[in-house]
Amino acid sequence: MKKHYQQIDVLKGMAIIAVIALHSLTKPELVQGWAIFHIWQAVPVFMIIMGLNLGIGSKPDHLTLSLLYNKAYFTKKATRILIPFLFTFILALFFGLFWEVYFQSNVLELERVVLVGVLPVSGRGNYFITLLLQSILLLPLIGYCFNRRPVLTTIALIALEVLFLLVSKKYSLFEGDDMEYLYSAALPRYFSAFAFGLWLAKAIRQPYRISILLAFLVLGAIAINYLYFVVYRGLSIPFIYNSWAMQNVMSFGYAALLILMVIYTLPSESDNFILQGFAKLGQASYHIFLVQVVYFGLVSDFSNLWLNLAICLLLGYLYYKIETPLSKRYFSFA
Repeated sequence: MKKHYQQIDVLKGMAIIAVIALHSLTKPELVQGWAIFHIWQAVPVFMIIMGLNLGIGSKPDHLTLSLLYNKAYFTKKATRILIPFLFTFILALFFGLFWEVYFQSNVLELERVVLVGVLPVSGRGNYFITLLLQSILLLPLIGYCFNRRPVLTTIALIALEVLFLLVSKKYSLFEGDDMEYLYSAALPRYFSAFAFGLWLAKAIRQPYRISILLAFLVLGAIAINYLYFVVYRGLSIPFIYNSWAMQNVMSFGYAALLILMVIYTLPSESDNFILQGFAKLGQASYHIFLVQVVYFGLVSDFSNLWLNLAICLLLGYLYYKIETPLSKRYFSFA
């Protein structure tokens, strides 16, 4: 049976708060607040946790692709990811029409709906939904390869990520608004993040070893220096789009170190009300994220951080509590 780590839910809860903060603040505010070392790590943390959960849930013995890609897997993903997305799509369409009629605000982006994962009201961070949908198809294959050849799979993931970055920039494959969205939502940009997550899963299933901590400390230190020079010293990597230079194989070591430190520091289960509060938000993080995408697509002034947090967290958590049991009861495809 898969062991439950409350620390992962806590991390997801902290990360979803960071996402809302990230979308509420201006870039100068983020830079001045050294956000690259805290809230700007939200998406890398989520992507690495995907790999971590994949590693924790994998059963290496007699693992085959047919066991990974089965009805139970797709039923689980449909209930947890696709159904909430479809409900949100319908709600976003309704609220978008309401906003256009009563506020004369042009918030609907129906021409972009053809892009998989784009909501009719597409606010900040919508690309993450597209990333998540791609992960349904690719993550089991990555986990299968990693269980059989971890080192070779890690090398392959890093090589494919770097190759994607090189080819994308060299041949200008993602120019224009919609193409920029596709680049933001391209899963190969995060292949090395999955590798970090898979190695973290190996690390936390072993007794504490100083060598493991030192390895992640070294990778984290490299990433910290890289991020500092990119953000504060104008370091430019020729083969990476500048807008995404802070998220690649050179930077993910820092987010991985943060995750490891939280897992090592916090208990696997705790009745502490603060930790439980973060954990509950973490369990509802996908629904909160969906709500904040629509929210930031509807509002024109999102500078009030505390208001944004209150609305998105409250509505997102309520959405989770209402939608989850309904989906399990009526849309589980059992």
